[in-house]
Amino acid sequence: MIATREMYNKFDEQGFIGPIRVLSAQDCQSFLQEVSDAHKLPPLDWDKGSAVSSRAFFDISTNPLIIDVLTKILGEDIILWGASMPTRSPNEIHPWHSDIESSASGGKTVSVWVGIENTNRDSSLRIIPYSHHFGVTIQEVRQNHGKSRNDITDDEIIRWAQERDKRSQLVMPEMTDGKALFFDGRLWHSSRNLSNKTRRALLLQYSTPDTAIRIPDLNYLDWPFHQLNVPRPPCILIRGSAETSVNRFVSAPVAPGSGWIPQLTSRVYPLRIPLPPDEESGWKPYPIFYGSTANLQTLSCHVSVLTQDNCPHPPHAHDEEEILMLLAGEVDIILKNETAPEEIYRKHLTPGQFVYYPAHFFHTLQTTSEDPANYLMFKWQSDKTNTDSKLVFGQFDMFDRADDSVIEEGFCYRLVFDGPTACLRKLQCHTSTLTPGAGYEPHIDAYDVAIVVIEGEVETLGEHLGPHGVIFYPGGEPHGMHNPGKTIAKYVVFEFHKS
Repeated sequence: MIATREMYNKFDEQGFIGPIRVLSAQDCQSFLQEVSDAHKLPPLDWDKGSAVSSRAFFDISTNPLIIDVLTKILGEDIILWGASMPTRSPNEIHPWHSDIESSASGGKTVSVWVGIENTNRDSSLRIIPYSHHFGVTIQEVRQNHGKSRNDITDDEIIRWAQERDKRSQLVMPEMTDGKALFFDGRLWHSSRNLSNKTRRALLLQYSTPDTAIRIPDLNYLDWPFHQLNVPRPPCILIRGSAETSVNRFVSAPVAPGSGWIPQLTSRVYPLRIPLPPDEESGWKPYPIFYGSTANLQTLSCHVSVLTQDNCPHPPHAHDEEEILMLLAGEVDIILKNETAPEEIYRKHLTPGQFVYYPAHFFHTLQTTSEDPANYLMFKWQSDKTNTDSKLVFGQFDMFDRADDSVIEEGFCYRLVFDGPTACLRKLQCHTSTLTPGAGYEPHIDAYDVAIVVIEGEVETLGEHLGPHGVIFYPGGEPHGMHNPGKTIAKYVVFEFHKS
């Protein structure tokens, strides 16, 4: 299923689209099993904070079928602020309401209700199309009529709705397990389970980053609503970028398969080149970091020193993808011929150049300069993507000679490459320049970011960093950049996009 303009128009006009299949029956059962195993991990701060503590919730919240629809409605910048599993026993009713968190006139929110177990038309949501345009919640209307939560009938709901829009009616979507209903949280809706089995569903709630989300005071479920200023609900940036002032952002749970590998947080690592070699072995690695993130099962960075004529290892291949950046000295990259594996060929690398190795690509290198080579490596692994067209091996220059001629006051950006890989929806590399005094305010990205300073000086996370310094920001953590020096600062950026 591909989201279309017609779907967006329907959502905008009627307040919902669907049902749309986003999960298989096996997916639903696997989710239930994972959630059952993860009950020892409670939601963070409130009952809708499960995506922060449970990878099972987070993985479904980033399902490409769901994200595809959301981007048509919300745009490229999306946050997840609510994840819960509403369960209804036989004959249980959830009264008519509008979502308190979405009730403000400003902002834009989308709720995604996914049937998980024993889902059918009689056990699922009931909605009033067009009601998101009324400018009033059902709780306020009910209060004005002197009615309590459990003291109104469907006929009254329909009558009140049709007084505001004659097209309004009660709709009971044909839901089944694995199908999703996308709806505006301001929509008048309720649920009731008329079956003889317990119904379980998944509720995921999203918004644009500039929509302020607050936790309701559960002592005031009727109008007028009360909302808490502290704590703010933990939000996860699912896609794009966000400013940091409106909502509270946290990192997503680490990628599945990470095991006991440490979870990476933002870090700054000064690196002074050249580093001392190991004259006896000819090769010496210096670790910088190793860990996991919400996007990657493993991500590591190290710098190596390799003396003349030495190789760190014979040509080899591995599951990880890799960036190798030459900082000092000169090397030959030694590669196998794809069509004739018994043949090898060489590509010369000088400082300021780097290569990208796809997974399972045979490679090694050898120092050709008299002075030892110093090179930096990023290596990562994660679940495979379904993309057919993937980035291939490439050799790149960090900065063109023409770059300085186009630098103006402030910030200058140049794309080096951009494309999907076996592990990532997108791997992007770009170079940036900051003139003295220039910079940008703290913000949050949904993806992991690694930076290597090439020239000048930058300030980030309260630290000053010079040439060859390494910076890492995991997705979901705020960061900004500033040039405190008197000369132009240059740095190369790698973005690891998973969702």
